Amino acid sequence: MLVRNLVRIVGPSSLLKELNTGVRTSGIKNYCYAVASSSTAEAPASKHASKVNTSCCGFPKELIGGPSVILDHGVFGEDACFISKFKSTHVAGVADGVGGWRKYGIDPSEFSSKLMKNCVDVVKAGDFEPSRPDLIIAKAFNKLKVSPRPIGSSTACIVVVHQNTLYSANLGDSGYLLYRKGKILHQEMEADLDGFIRDTPEKSDMQRIELESGDVILLATDGLWDNVPESVLVETLSVIDQSNIQAVCNSIALIARQLSHDQTHASPFALKAGEHGIQGLSGGKPDDITLVLLYIS
Repeated sequence: MLVRNLVRIVGPSSLLKELNTGVRTSGIKNYCYAVASSSTAEAPASKHASKVNTSCCGFPKELIGGPSVILDHGVFGEDACFISKFKSTHVAGVADGVGGWRKYGIDPSEFSSKLMKNCVDVVKAGDFEPSRPDLIIAKAFNKLKVSPRPIGSSTACIVVVHQNTLYSANLGDSGYLLYRKGKILHQEMEADLDGFIRDTPEKSDMQRIELESGDVILLATDGLWDNVPESVLVETLSVIDQSNIQAVCNSIALIARQLSHDQTHASPFALKAGEHGIQGLSGGKPDDITLVLLYIS
């Protein structure tokens, strides 16, 4: 049986020493909405500032009979996401609550959604260093210690766009890709099919990438990566511009959902399982699907 990689965000350990750095002032936020949302934010004129168009979309795995009514913004089943901004710095994130907690009577979405909301609070307060998105995760987790403290675990991927530079921190099998001029320039995610690991925010995979006008950052949970081949993503992203980002975001989410229920589809999940010697798996992998798009213009 294929066991999905589980990454529990536990104590931030040595990162606690860095949690008091940063400036605490005011900011603005934009949660991902229930089915889809779009935000366009333009920074003040500067040679270092970029106009960033953002959008998100998602579906819970158990969507039956049409669009669902999500009671909380930015929550799609066990997934959660956010889009926020402080001054000219843009921050977005996704998290995937570990479904295994359900057998203990625990709702996995509680952990992931509160983690993402805490990330928004950190960004809104300006209490972060753009080059250290791992500390955003650490501070958000530290806030979870306040009672009532949710029980659970989650993947987490945070991206920061600051002065034409992308900074990222990733824990687990959520992740992101950078699309530029017709091809995927960079892809960041972890996919371990062998068992369970438990990591702290200081174990995040960190990246720094210089951005160009026209770049697209696609941030998503594994419901997308497990079902949509890179070639399909490249084709779908090829038509994106600042005027149609929401339509492209919706299309990718719908494609992922359709392929996740296609039992004849040679999904990345099934192909990867075969590479690891796990036979008998075919078709898509039904799961919650959450994605955020950022278009740099």
